[in-house]
Amino acid sequence: MSRRLEPQDLYAIKLVEDPQIAPDGKRIAYVTAEIDRQTYDYHRTIWVAPADGTPGRRFTAGDHDTTPRWSPDGRALAFLRRPAEEVKPKNEAERDRGVGNSQLWVLPADGGEARQLTWTRYGVGDPEWSPDGVDLVYSAEVGEPDDAEAEDASMHDKRVPAVRTIDRLWNRFDGKGWIYERRSHLFRIASGGGEPEQLTDGDWDDGAPVFSPDGQRIAFTSDRSEERWSWPANDIWVLDLSSKRLTRLTDETVYAGSPAWSPDGRRLAFTASPRHHEDGYTDLMVAQSDRPGTARRLTENFLPTFEDSCIDDQRKFHGSLHLYWSPDGTEVFSQAAGRGSTLIYAVPSEGGNPRAIVEGQRRVYGFSTDRERRQMALAISDPSTPGDLFVQDVGGRPTQLTQLNAQLFRDVELARPEEFSFTGADGWDIQGWIMHPRPHPNPPPRAGEGKSDRPPAILEIHGGPMAMYGWSFFFEFQLLAAHGYAVVYTNPRGSTGYGRAFSAAVNHDWGGKDFQDIMAGLDTAVLKGWVDSDRLGVGGGSYGGYMTNWIIGHTERFKAAVTMRCVSNLASIFGTGDLDWILTIDTMDAVPWKDLDRLMERSPITYVEKITTPLLILHSDADLRCPISEGEQMFTALKLLGREVRMVRFEGQSHDLSRSGHPRSRVIRLRHIVGWFISHIRTDVVRPKAELARVGATGE
Repeated sequence: MSRRLEPQDLYAIKLVEDPQIAPDGKRIAYVTAEIDRQTYDYHRTIWVAPADGTPGRRFTAGDHDTTPRWSPDGRALAFLRRPAEEVKPKNEAERDRGVGNSQLWVLPADGGEARQLTWTRYGVGDPEWSPDGVDLVYSAEVGEPDDAEAEDASMHDKRVPAVRTIDRLWNRFDGKGWIYERRSHLFRIASGGGEPEQLTDGDWDDGAPVFSPDGQRIAFTSDRSEERWSWPANDIWVLDLSSKRLTRLTDETVYAGSPAWSPDGRRLAFTASPRHHEDGYTDLMVAQSDRPGTARRLTENFLPTFEDSCIDDQRKFHGSLHLYWSPDGTEVFSQAAGRGSTLIYAVPSEGGNPRAIVEGQRRVYGFSTDRERRQMALAISDPSTPGDLFVQDVGGRPTQLTQLNAQLFRDVELARPEEFSFTGADGWDIQGWIMHPRPHPNPPPRAGEGKSDRPPAILEIHGGPMAMYGWSFFFEFQLLAAHGYAVVYTNPRGSTGYGRAFSAAVNHDWGGKDFQDIMAGLDTAVLKGWVDSDRLGVGGGSYGGYMTNWIIGHTERFKAAVTMRCVSNLASIFGTGDLDWILTIDTMDAVPWKDLDRLMERSPITYVEKITTPLLILHSDADLRCPISEGEQMFTALKLLGREVRMVRFEGQSHDLSRSGHPRSRVIRLRHIVGWFISHIRTDVVRPKAELARVGATGE
């Protein structure tokens, strides 16, 4: 007999990451990510599985091994390794050798001892092989701390508070911290070991390097514009290794993603979105590899966006895309997100209609192809699959190779979302889903049946807003469904995957027609008789937190609300987050010293006196995207007004808490969410007071 999903089941979830098929297509290297229940550390190990479906085996022995990359002949595997737990250097020698940071290793593909290639102070990333397998290129940070004595104080058992002197606008980044002290540059090292050669330098960041097919050039991303510290975005650059000549291919008006060379080395494919006035759409582009100003869009009128913009709570948001050319150079393979699915498309390199080569209701969050582009390794999630490994022949159908969570899901019954559509503001067609509670009446109650047969519902609102909900596994939604709640979630205007005009429609109108779209989706669920209109809750994070705050300031129909990593004041957030001046200007075309009235008119804090809905505020104190002061303003105002409000503060966690934060903090967060709704909205699944207390408890 199945049991109910509980918050602590998050500890049991295992995920496949970064699948890399060997050049000959016979083996797949991939990362398995899981949580150590005793230490609360994330462990990542590299496994290798035959593509024919034979069971795979663990390939590396480290506790945090990632980024597997096959050598061109398939005889070696490069990867990154660091300790799973935080390790501090004990002295200057260990510091300079990068103890505790990711380093580059190489392991023979047929077994043997792994060899460490780098000992870099701040660690390395982006490893890529040269076509002949002789060298590897990677990125690494260089630079000295702003306050070196404070940086090294712990090695000498001293407490020295840092003093920082900052003279650039963009100086920190959520999940990383201060970034103004160091610069990322490119290095080359022999695969057999030796001293690395620094290839780039300067007051900018370089990354995503990839060798040309003849090994004579490296394409990479870099922002060397005058705006790089105020409005950052990457261009595509090419470095000639013999002459050291640099060529910038794009014109500083786009934000470019990782490049990929055509088989003949004459062209580069890359994704790009606008540098200014973000519209939520990412194009696939191609440029001549030796001619600036030749970049052109391949996907002008295609509705899906060429990024993985699907949101769930199992992995960091928006992974970097990997592009692959067909052997004859006529097509480019890429992920693209549309109508709730992230799929693989083949795009004609001279322009034309993309064709889907991986279809269905799923999120393909990682993929690679073999040398001949005949087989693909896929990392796939769907509503019942947190993340497993699949293989597919191009032109075939996916075959599942792993079932990492089979034991858990033998014990726990999952809910399956039902798609529906509805009419939003301006008569627009909007996509949504309802996840009926488990257990729930089968079939769901029809319109006109008694309210007592209809379950309570939680309206969930995604962040971004230029992102999308979709056909991916969402632990939080499954948890609410397991505790007796229907979960209603939609992709209102501002969401990606429905064309450029749809996603751009939210700009300058937060709290306007997006609000109307969201409420129309809930109204549809009520009118269809799916949910009890007297037992409704609402929640969301980031922009979804903004919209939660906005909604409860404009309607009293919800019995409880949970706002997470929220925005409450569009004026005060300006300049307090890592990139929030861009958010304010792109979102409202306003700055506080000139347009304060406009910003406050669209700020939820302006309507706080109208809020009567009990509100739970979840916020991380190291959130640099939506600073914790945004949640504190709501909490302080509501407390002074005598309203029911509670704030839970997660120390040391970033904006990405729900997806990649400390595992214990993630579980406690889930306990608070389900406990808050249970304590305010009756559910027929959790009844006894003792059980209610257990569900809502923190800790273990």
